[in-house]
Amino acid sequence: MFIILDSFCSKQREILQNYMCGDRVFKQILGEIEEELLVLEDDLRAVVDTKIRLIKKPLENMINSGGKRLRPAMVLAAARFGEYDFENIRSLAVSVELIHTATLIHDDIIDDSPLRRGIASIQSQLGKDIAVFAGDYLFCKAFELFASSDHFNMLRSVSKVMYQICEGELKQREDLFNTDLTFKEYLYRIRRKTAILFALSSEIGARASKAPTKTVRALHNYGINTGIAFQIADDLLDFISEDKKLGKPAGADIREGVITLPAIYALKYSEHREHLKHILSNRNINEDEINEAIEIIKKSGGIKYSESMAKRYVQKALNSIETLPEIPIKKVLMNISSFVINRSM
Repeated sequence: MFIILDSFCSKQREILQNYMCGDRVFKQILGEIEEELLVLEDDLRAVVDTKIRLIKKPLENMINSGGKRLRPAMVLAAARFGEYDFENIRSLAVSVELIHTATLIHDDIIDDSPLRRGIASIQSQLGKDIAVFAGDYLFCKAFELFASSDHFNMLRSVSKVMYQICEGELKQREDLFNTDLTFKEYLYRIRRKTAILFALSSEIGARASKAPTKTVRALHNYGINTGIAFQIADDLLDFISEDKKLGKPAGADIREGVITLPAIYALKYSEHREHLKHILSNRNINEDEINEAIEIIKKSGGIKYSESMAKRYVQKALNSIETLPEIPIKKVLMNISSFVINRSM
């Protein structure tokens, strides 16, 4: 069950609030797994406690900069549907967060993003070459945790997810400034780029705790659909959030040529679709054109359509776990799904 964050006397709880509540919507924390999440914060800091001073502080700052820990929370929650043992899944929960953080570092390199979670990105601080190694360092740490755990057999699944994430990122690069992008192609991209790691998080938690095969499958589907909803909602933030709240410049996707669902809708249904196509295919777009494109997309109904699609995938996620046992942690999974779209709606 969720509990409301009020006044915590513990310094650790204060730290957890800072880390996990970057969005006002997330003023609640996962009460069923709160203590475990606190332990994972220490584990994450220990992983980046490298002797290489060049990257130590930037990595620490990134770990401490407000991530919601949704993926490790999903590992812990899914494991409750089997023989729950925190020590058995502890390293798995840390590993998925390391993989996620590494992908963010590499995303910032590709996008030349100056900010991440409201602070200077590692690539903007140290340069792209060092940022590549910082991301690779976290990937290697994640694989080391898997390899040294009792779940070495899961490395095949993790490796498959890693190459699918790369496929998603490469697909996004391939489709830059492509104004003929279809919803099916967009879905292919975000399923690999984002949703597959949510699915892995849910799946490995259940598998590690020896949950029934049917339960593992249900949680995998839950993760996929939650991840799709998350990415659609995340893409919406680029149109409706201020720079400070977003943690990176608003309109960044348009600026970089990344065509997302609101734009796909407007390119098909807006009465100004030809003009919008001209703007979005321009590799030398200026700020006035970005603002004009955003207005066209908003007036087309692209924002409302995308919101409805995000809600649709949340409902699919909830349907996936409908038949799972009615234990308290099930409410946690339901609230995670709701949170991923409430960030922007």
